[in-house]
Amino acid sequence: MLLSNNDIKRELIKAKNLSIHPLMVENIKGSSINLTASAHAWDIKTKDSVVIDNKRITIKANSTVSIFTREAVWVSRRIGGTYHPRVSLVAKGLGNISTTLDPQWYGLSLVTVSNNTDENIDIRVGEAFVSVMLYYLNSPATKGIIDNQASRPDLYSKFNLTEDDEEFLNQQWHRNYHGILENMKKSESYNYLVKDKRKFFIGANNFFSHPVTIAIYTVILTILATILLNVWGFKD
Repeated sequence: MLLSNNDIKRELIKAKNLSIHPLMVENIKGSSINLTASAHAWDIKTKDSVVIDNKRITIKANSTVSIFTREAVWVSRRIGGTYHPRVSLVAKGLGNISTTLDPQWYGLSLVTVSNNTDENIDIRVGEAFVSVMLYYLNSPATKGIIDNQASRPDLYSKFNLTEDDEEFLNQQWHRNYHGILENMKKSESYNYLVKDKRKFFIGANNFFSHPVTIAIYTVILTILATILLNVWGFKD
C-alpha cells in the first residue's frame, strides 16, 4: 500500500519504520517525499566533481552524473520504496534512472541523472531533484538481509573525491541507523511534526468538548436509544 503524506508523517513521528535526516517537512507531498541535492556529485565518464562553488551542480549536455542526496534515509523491514524524477526537472530535459529503496536500507541515496539536451543544465545545491514513494510491505522482509553498504562506498569510491567529499562521506551519522534516528529526533523539523500532531489532538478535544457538539451527540444518542428500544420490543 502506498503511503500518503499523513502516513509518512505518522511513521516519522513514531520513528519505528522510517527516519530521515535532515528532514524538510515541506518536501513531504501527497504520496511521496522529495529529496534534495547535496554538494557531492560526479560525472560518470570523467569521474570528476561537477559541483561549482558548493552552490550548483552543472550537468553538461548529453552527459550523466551521480548526485548524493543531502538526506539519509532509514526504513524498517516493513517499508520499501521507489525513486522517481521530478516533473519540473524532466520538463528541462533531465531524467534520473529510477531505482528501488530496499527494506532495512540506511544511508544517503546516490541518484544518477542524465541530461538529454544539447545544453548544460544546473541543479542548485539544496534543490529537490528526486521523489521517493514509500510502500508498506504485505509481510516484513527477512531480517538482516541488506544487499548494499550504507551510502554505497562501493560506488562513490570510483569517483575522484575532493577533501570535502571525503569528509562528508566519512561522517558516521549517515552510515548507521541510530545516527539517522538520533539526529532526526534532535531536529527542529521533527519537533515541529510532533507539536503539530499535539495541536491536532488538542483541537479535536476542544471540538468534542464544545457545548454545541455535546448537544448534537446527546440528540443522536437519544434517537439511537429510542430506535433500539423499539426494535428490541421495549416499546410501551
